[in-house]
Amino acid sequence: MATTTTFVRKALDTQDDLKGHQEHWEPAARVFVSLGGELGQQVRIHRHGEFALYTVSELLHETADAVVRIGLGGRRRLLSEEEFEGVLDTKVVDQELCDEDARAAGELVERLCDDGSQNQLIAIAPHGGDIERHTDEQAELVVERLGRHLASAWRAKGWRPDGGAFDRWHITSTDLNPAGFPLLASVMSRRFANAVAFHGFDDEPGVLIGGTAPSELKERLREAIDRVLPENLAVRVALPDERHGGDDPSNLVNRLSPCGGIQIEQGARLRKDYGTDIANAVADVFRPTSSPHRRARHKVLTTLWARARSVVDRLRRTSPG
Repeated sequence: MATTTTFVRKALDTQDDLKGHQEHWEPAARVFVSLGGELGQQVRIHRHGEFALYTVSELLHETADAVVRIGLGGRRRLLSEEEFEGVLDTKVVDQELCDEDARAAGELVERLCDDGSQNQLIAIAPHGGDIERHTDEQAELVVERLGRHLASAWRAKGWRPDGGAFDRWHITSTDLNPAGFPLLASVMSRRFANAVAFHGFDDEPGVLIGGTAPSELKERLREAIDRVLPENLAVRVALPDERHGGDDPSNLVNRLSPCGGIQIEQGARLRKDYGTDIANAVADVFRPTSSPHRRARHKVLTTLWARARSVVDRLRRTSPG
């Protein structure tokens, strides 16, 4: 990891991306490349004990000085509306801390449950810890229910002692770069048959199911989740190109499973009161016997086995001696 002193300047009038996206920033190309940085990766900026994670959306070629440009929303993540001197840090996650120490330090860590080879399902929570609370617990529960031979779980977990973990650590899933998350990078090329991402949102109190997976799978998940929720909390499948529909190919869950990505957006109350029920419902859908084809196959095999046992028992009863 590398650091350097930098001067944070306001976005130019022409930099609409920076003005409209608080997670994006643009560093001076020459300085950033000298630190081993690349376009699209995540980087921290520090200011007077505060720090936040950003995505490099462009590289500045206007100057060779150690300057970065950030919009007003991005500067507010560091509790400032003015320009200031700070520190650029290419560190993303802290690989040494346990969860308890990371929580106390207001840090970001990543965790992976994986047997090293299974490629059926991965459950992810890119915004775990206090960023979008309980989503990491949901991903973990899916693996607990199915076992590591059928499912893996990757979680990024971030905290901030005085609150505001979302502002410090949230990175949009379409921007999230595995280069800064070594454990995530270790499974990115496996191409899972299915991937499920647990998220939180405030747009509506219920559940929104999106992603690139087939409509049939989304509908089965909708029905399974709907059964464990009160009637006043709606579960629906996202429309094409809906804001939180999760069907962008760049979405992390779709990169992990291009034809089987599922994004589950949930209101805050749901995650707190029904998060476990939702995760259990998801796990049940992905059990090997949960699909119609596999249920039918299981039923046939069970029937054949029962008939075989019956024949064997009859032969034993009728055979001499």
